[in-house]
Amino acid sequence: MMLGVTKEVLLQLAKYYVIAGILLIPIPLAGDYVTHVSILILLYAATAASLDILVGYTGRLSLGHAAFFAIGAYTSTLLAMNWGVSPWIGIFIGGIMASIFGLILGVPSLKLRGPYLAISTLGFGVIVWLMLINLGWLTRGPLGIPDIPPLPGIGPLDFRIKAYFYYVALIFALISIFLMHLLTKSRVGKILMSIREDEEAALSVGVDVPSFKVYAFLIATFFAGISGGLYAHYLRYISPGLSTLSESIYILSMDIIGGFGTIVGPVMGAAVLSLLQELLRPYLEYRYLIYGLLIILVMKFFPSGIYGMVELIARKVKER
Repeated sequence: MMLGVTKEVLLQLAKYYVIAGILLIPIPLAGDYVTHVSILILLYAATAASLDILVGYTGRLSLGHAAFFAIGAYTSTLLAMNWGVSPWIGIFIGGIMASIFGLILGVPSLKLRGPYLAISTLGFGVIVWLMLINLGWLTRGPLGIPDIPPLPGIGPLDFRIKAYFYYVALIFALISIFLMHLLTKSRVGKILMSIREDEEAALSVGVDVPSFKVYAFLIATFFAGISGGLYAHYLRYISPGLSTLSESIYILSMDIIGGFGTIVGPVMGAAVLSLLQELLRPYLEYRYLIYGLLIILVMKFFPSGIYGMVELIARKVKER
């Protein structure tokens, strides 16, 4: 099959995601607030999963992933507001634009490893943040862009209503996570993991390491850009804060807490941190302190993250 994925693996993955979709369908019945939080979880889940392609599977630490999220958000917004492009098309173009910037960052970073690569991605995030602030004639600078057009409705469906937008976010999250999971189960995913484990060994057996590194950047940044576009047309307000280091660390924390190299783990991490952020609203000044403590506890007692912990519990139950 395409990408070297067996029919059995494809059917198994499809079964899991169909079950997940059925379980999540009733959420809008819980009210607007629960639906709003669920939408944010779904958008951040897809973004965190895309970062896992880089960090968890390819071993490339990125501290600027939020910049690609912001690029997708601003691209789709500006296309809709300045040139009248339909948000449905603009969101996809935002993903492509994020991939182009991913290529611009990925190619010069091919020979960088460890902290040097992390610093280069951090610098890229700072550059994007500064551009969003200083190009006021285009981005309105630190004021951000309000009154972003919503997603156009389809028939009787008005996507300004949270309950309807939730299903857009759900379908996007399930499809994007499914495609990324499918990628990791394929021959390409195995090659990315071989690069993570030992780059020199991968080179010695004929793997085109530079090309696969760029490929990982393109895939990760594309899905982050689309997530950003959906985020912009949902909240209908964006600002340069989307590209800050704290936002990148927030997304990276989802991978750490959920579990690297699993795709599903970052989804769990996105759910935990998004819910925790809501619970900590009365204590915003302590938010990052609590995030840090949570990361330390997870790394200390469950280095494989929440997903690894769930797998361990399931294995012990099965053994008994």
